[in-house]
Parts: sequence; C-alpha cells; structure tokens
Amino acid sequence: MRRLMEETGETANLAVESNGEAVFLSHIESQEMMRATTRPGSRVPLHCSGVGKAILATKPERQVARILHKHGLRRVTPNTIESPTELRAVLAETRGRGFSFDNEEHAVGVRCVAAPIFDESGEAVAAISIVGRRRVSPTTGWPTSAPASGAPRG
Repeated sequence: MRRLMEETGETANLAVESNGEAVFLSHIESQEMMRATTRPGSRVPLHCSGVGKAILATKPERQVARILHKHGLRRVTPNTIESPTELRAVLAETRGRGFSFDNEEHAVGVRCVAAPIFDESGEAVAAISIVGRRRVSPTTGWPTSAPASGAPRG
C-alpha cells in the first residue's frame, strides 16, 4: 500500500466486506496537502464506493440481490447510483476490466479506483484502492491534474 501511495501520490486504502458494507481496515495517507482520508473501522455502502463495487462485482447475482434487498441503494451524493439496473451494468463493466471506480458517488469532490484482492481459492476477500480529491481520473484510475468531464460511473 505504501508503494501504491508513493507511485500515485494518493491515499491507499484496504477494505473488506462485512454485513453488506465495506469496512476500511487500513490506509496509507497521501503526503499531499489536499488529500482524502478514511478512518480504519469506518463503514461505507458497497454500491457507492470503489472498494465496495470491486468486491460486489465478484459476488454471484443471488448474493448481490440479497445485499441490495437488505441495504437498498441509498443516495449519498448526486452521483450515487440509485438504480439496480444501472448498478448491475456497472458491476458487469467492473468484472470485465478487473477494477472499479467511484466518481464522486460517496463524497463530492472525491474519486477512487479499486480492485479486489483474491485468496488462494479465488474468492475476493478484500479490496485495495487509491482515493483522491478529483485528481484521480475516473477513466484511467490514475492521478491527473485536471478534473475529467463526462466521466463514467462504476
């Protein structure tokens, strides 16, 4: 995680899924003056976080449906995905490319790119992410100096 933070200049996070939410276990904070931070132990909805969508995308549809039924798709920002159909499409895209995006879906001004971490049996047990204040490109996942327009969700 330290290397990821050093190479990108953004905060790196590690999270797991617990009871249908993402729980942050650890982070390595960016050294930038303007940076995004997440407290270990804090929880976020799976549907509007990069780590959450990275993990959700690896789960069978039946399990995704149970999580959505239990937790819903609560709007957190104007960019939060609120439609089950749209979320399923985003999860399919995430599966295809192997990583997810959070384009200001959990916090206005904050973008994230995340990927699942698999155990030896191929089950996603966690997700790792980089998160930054609008500097993380929502199309490539790497830091950029200018906000991207027309960025995809997911």
